[in-house]
Amino acid sequence: MENIEIAKIFHEIADLLEIKNENPFRVRSYRNAGHVIAELPENLKSIVENDEPILDEISGIGKSIHEKIVEIVKTGKCKFHDELLKELPPTILELLQVSGIGPKKVQLLYKELGIQSVSDLEKAAKAHKIHTLAGMGEKTEENILKAIENLKQSKGRFKLGIAMTYAVPLIEYLKNIDGVIHVSEAGSLRRRKETIGDIDILVACKKGSRVMDRFIAYPEVREVLAKGDTKSTVILRCGLQADVRVLDKKSYGAALQYFTGSKAHNIAIRERAKRMRLKVSEYGVFDEKTDKWIAGETEEDVYRAVGLPWIPPEIRENAGEIESALNDKLPHLIDVKDLKGDLHVHTTETDGASTLDEMVESAIKQGYEYIAITDHSKAVSIAHGLDEKRVLRQIEEIDKLNKRFTVHGSR
Repeated sequence: MENIEIAKIFHEIADLLEIKNENPFRVRSYRNAGHVIAELPENLKSIVENDEPILDEISGIGKSIHEKIVEIVKTGKCKFHDELLKELPPTILELLQVSGIGPKKVQLLYKELGIQSVSDLEKAAKAHKIHTLAGMGEKTEENILKAIENLKQSKGRFKLGIAMTYAVPLIEYLKNIDGVIHVSEAGSLRRRKETIGDIDILVACKKGSRVMDRFIAYPEVREVLAKGDTKSTVILRCGLQADVRVLDKKSYGAALQYFTGSKAHNIAIRERAKRMRLKVSEYGVFDEKTDKWIAGETEEDVYRAVGLPWIPPEIRENAGEIESALNDKLPHLIDVKDLKGDLHVHTTETDGASTLDEMVESAIKQGYEYIAITDHSKAVSIAHGLDEKRVLRQIEEIDKLNKRFTVHGSR
C-alpha cells in the first residue's frame, strides 16, 4: 500500500468527522496526519514492517494516528474509518469531488435538503433549491452545475499530481530490473496534462530481460488485463490502468516520440516528413523510397531527421509549436528552479503540516527568495484560524525570522 492511499484514508476520516460537525481540533489532527503521510519520502509500509522508530519522531503523528497507520498497513483497512462510513450515506463523500463543495457545505446540503449524492445535488441545483440556503446564492447554483458537468467529463481520469504519485514508484521499480536500459512515461502523463486516463510506460531493454514477468508481479497490481512479449496491461490497486511496452534500443526514441503524442502533433510531424520523402512511425524514421532506417534511437534524432529541434512534450499539441521550432522561437518552459518564492503558505498555527521555522528552512533549501505566510483568520474556525492576538504574535515571530535569515537572502 502506497503512502498516498494511507493518506487518503486519513483525509476521508477528517472529511467524515467534519460532515458530522465533530470537534474542529480532532478534524484538524486527522487532516494534518493525511498531509504529513502524503509528503513522507519514506515508505510507511516498510517502516511498519521493519518496526522502525521513525513514526514516533514525525511531527503530527501521535499515538492514535500511529496505531491506525499500523492497522492500515497490516490489514488494509481502518476500523474507525469503516465505522464512520456506516454512519453516513454511502454516496456522501462523492459530493466532495464537485469543485467548490467542501465538508462544511456537504454538511449543510445534507442537513437542510437531504442531499446525499452528486445526482441529488444536480437535481437540487436545477430545481433552484440551493440558493435558499445560508451563504449560497443563484451564482452558487450555476457554479455547482458547471462543476458537475466538468466532473462528468473527467470521470475515470486522475489529476496529474495523483497519477504521478503512482507512476513514479512504478517507473523506479522497472528501472531496477536486470537488463533494462531506458524507462520513461509517455502519453498524456509525459505531456503533463491536467488529468490522466492511464499510465503509459516505455522500456528499452536487452534481450532476455524479464520485464513483463516483473511488471505483472509489481506489488500494487490489482488485476492483469493482458500479458504479452512486447505489451502488458494491468489495473493498479488505486484504479489506474498501466500499460508497459518493451522496445529495442534502436527504436526507443521513435517510440517515445510516437506514444507521447499528441495525435495532432504526430500527424503534423508525419505530414512534414512526407514532404521530405520520409516516413515516421514508432519504429523510426525511414526513407520513403528505399525504406532505409535513418533515425530512431533518441527523440532528438527523430526531430533532427525531419529538420526540427527537440520539442518539449508539454507543448506537443499542434498549436504552433512546429512553426516556433522552425523559427527558433520555442518557449522556455517554467522549471522548478525558476520559482522565486511562494505566496501561499500555511503553518501548524492553522491547518498546515509544518511549523513556521520548518517552512522557512525548507524555503531556503529550495532556493526561494521569499515566502508569504497566509494562515487562516478566525473566520475559518474549522482550521483553527488566527485571532488578533495570535496574528500579532505570529508577526513578531516572522520579524525575528526575517532578521535571523537575512544573511541567506530569503525573506
